[in-house]
Amino acid sequence: MKKTPPQENSSSGLHTRYENIVSFWTKKEYELQELIINGIVVHREIPGKTLKTIPFARIDIFYDSPNGIGRKAINGVEHKVYQEAKKFLSIGELDLLNDNWIRAKYEGKYNWNDPFCRKPIYDKTLPSWITGKSLVDATKKLTKKIKDQAAKAVKESEASLDKRINEFVKHLDLPKEKIKESPLQDLFLTKDIDPKDVADKNSLSTLYKHIKGDRELSKGKAIEYARTLGVAPASLMFEPQTITVWSNVRFSSNVKNSEGKILSNQGECYQRSKMEVTLCPSDIYRLDIKAIRVNDPESIYDGFMAYYYETNTISDTANNKLCMIRTKNKSKTLLDGYYRYFLGIYQIFGTKKIILNPDPLAQNKILADDITPDIVAPIISFTNPIAMFADKVLSKNLKQVQQLGELIRKEREDATAKIRNQIKELETKIEAQNKQILKTKLFGYQGLLANDNDDIIVPEFLKREEKKRA
Repeated sequence: MKKTPPQENSSSGLHTRYENIVSFWTKKEYELQELIINGIVVHREIPGKTLKTIPFARIDIFYDSPNGIGRKAINGVEHKVYQEAKKFLSIGELDLLNDNWIRAKYEGKYNWNDPFCRKPIYDKTLPSWITGKSLVDATKKLTKKIKDQAAKAVKESEASLDKRINEFVKHLDLPKEKIKESPLQDLFLTKDIDPKDVADKNSLSTLYKHIKGDRELSKGKAIEYARTLGVAPASLMFEPQTITVWSNVRFSSNVKNSEGKILSNQGECYQRSKMEVTLCPSDIYRLDIKAIRVNDPESIYDGFMAYYYETNTISDTANNKLCMIRTKNKSKTLLDGYYRYFLGIYQIFGTKKIILNPDPLAQNKILADDITPDIVAPIISFTNPIAMFADKVLSKNLKQVQQLGELIRKEREDATAKIRNQIKELETKIEAQNKQILKTKLFGYQGLLANDNDDIIVPEFLKREEKKRA
């Protein structure tokens, strides 16, 4: 199996690197290599927290090629990176790119220390033969001698690296002031919406300024655009808030280290070494809001986020609700005691207080028995943040969306059977078109459209317990 040596190319605002594949500039060159996309990883800067005056992004596309695993890495100005990555993609592959592109907007994983994409970026959506290979290769290299050499090289090359990064962005001709980012940008970029379908000729230049963020979007204009697109006006005016995830939790099993030692029990919160951020629904955002991530591939709630407001008391309404519970670990001496934090269903059971496992599929139904809590904070929202990335636009056929909106408004004014039938017929038509698009997908992101309801799900075993007590 012959390996293709890495190839690199830089242009204004963009740097690309090809590994084990031949660089391609036309669709024919791409198709001749018979490349099959195995995964797409996207890293972006968080809106409002960009290092430069314009956001940067990084995309790695992994291929199954005749020569083995190949990679195309793209780094640079955000919109240019996206346009380069979407070249020659099929409908399903483009959907995968769009899903990952939107999801990465608030993860904050973009790293400025590798502008030339020498080191691949991975995530858990990639198949095991890619991530597994990277782990094996990395393990082979982690000898003490190489570690020492690498540490020395990094220390000596910090100044050189800073210089290379500065050289990389020097010729980009970036604006002197940071541009104002707009939620409209991703909507028009990923959905391939023609601005001419949204605004008339007289208002087209204003719409372009709103998309670029050069002009602040007023409430009146947001309502006008939202009516055409069939979305909520607030989603076009404001970016969702991002907050820090202070801990993780696992419901299906204990968290152990590489030596098999238990670090935290089921349902007990633990902190990871790296900082994580997540989206917070705008309707519940406050400065004192906290978030706990369910990090458990074996759980039906994997990826879910539990939001609650910080407190130092036990809520009067916490019984039988999903809560963050803090208990004091009993010890012989005061100095040996420490706090434990749980995410579970708080229940007063006679004279005892217990914590139930919210995951109905977990074997262990009781997380902690006979506890003495000092803080119990009800979870105000338990949802998968990915649901907030789901498509805002009902259909790409904006004329159908507008027609549907007009019929709904007429139906409110004059409720007739004829209008109701027209609404039902149009909704069925749009749903059928969306289903047809889904059928053509080659890839998808599991859980993207899964349960975007913010209500807490009551497990079936709890319902049965309630019936027994009744």
